[in-house]
Amino acid sequence: MIGEHTDYNEGFVLPFALEKGIWFAGSINNTSVISIKAKDADEYTEIDLDTLQSQNDYSWAKYFIQVLLALPNKNIRGVEICFGGNLPIGAGISSSSAIACGFTYLLDKLNSLMLSPKELVDTAVLAEQNHGVKGGIMDQFCIFNGKKDKAILLDCRTDAAELLPLELKNHKFYLINTNVKHHLLDTDYNNRRKQCDLAVSYINQYIKPISALRDLQITDLIELQSKLDDDVFRIVSYVVQENNRVLLAKEALTNHNFTWLGTLMYESHDGLSQMYRVSCDELDWLVNYTFNHDHILGARMMGGGFGGCTINLVNGDLGENFQEKLKSLYFKEFGKLPDIFEISSADGILAMN
Repeated sequence: MIGEHTDYNEGFVLPFALEKGIWFAGSINNTSVISIKAKDADEYTEIDLDTLQSQNDYSWAKYFIQVLLALPNKNIRGVEICFGGNLPIGAGISSSSAIACGFTYLLDKLNSLMLSPKELVDTAVLAEQNHGVKGGIMDQFCIFNGKKDKAILLDCRTDAAELLPLELKNHKFYLINTNVKHHLLDTDYNNRRKQCDLAVSYINQYIKPISALRDLQITDLIELQSKLDDDVFRIVSYVVQENNRVLLAKEALTNHNFTWLGTLMYESHDGLSQMYRVSCDELDWLVNYTFNHDHILGARMMGGGFGGCTINLVNGDLGENFQEKLKSLYFKEFGKLPDIFEISSADGILAMN
């Protein structure tokens, strides 16, 4: 819902698990090979457990290899796997995290590794980071711990989590996919994290002792503005303000104040676009379009940015006329159609025999 790019700054986030996902089917094959069929892409590869080399160089196969490298327990037997689902790839809704978490969980169950909840999350996080995207813990924690009709207020420093009732009454969330495909490795995502880390080092050395941007308060920004260059101050300000917005969003959600929650979402997008600069023209257009429609209370880009989806808080239904007009105008502007779909909360990862 809110709390973007705050997880790797040890801040607060407020996600919920979606009903969309990726499904894995698997069984032990008593070999030293992991055989994987990607059903939706109609692709197949094998990973040799002795060499951890993939037969084919599919982009998704690299996540499987990184999970194997990240596992704290290496006592793995070969397995046959087929996976597929209804989670759009490259839409900023954690498809790579779903793959990493799903494979980690499957290996744990089939091989009786007995990994702790923290080890499961940490393995999936490390796998994605070693693949090259230096993200935080939010997506993986939510996948493993999500509950239907609950949002998670997660402290990304301590991993302390509070389940909040997601009582939307007649309100709904919709995702609008720009269909601007992105891979975070090819964007400035890692640069933003590096800039945050450099800002922490500078502030800690020359201004005040901190270990992460999470340690800064809104009141600190007055002093920092005169001591940081403009680009660094923009980035620091966004993170500090977004952390504060997450805590305010908890209050808004608890009090069923959806107008306030929507306002916080709009403020979040403005910060992501103008201060953190991880948006794109298509995302900005979609958010700006919703301003003039009273039944839409809030909208913001979600995910790492540079493409993907907006999340929209709607009072009632989005409406067919609204959707058709939006699609028509978006096509005229960008030469492609957006995808629009309602989302709801669901339990996180689970096993079925």
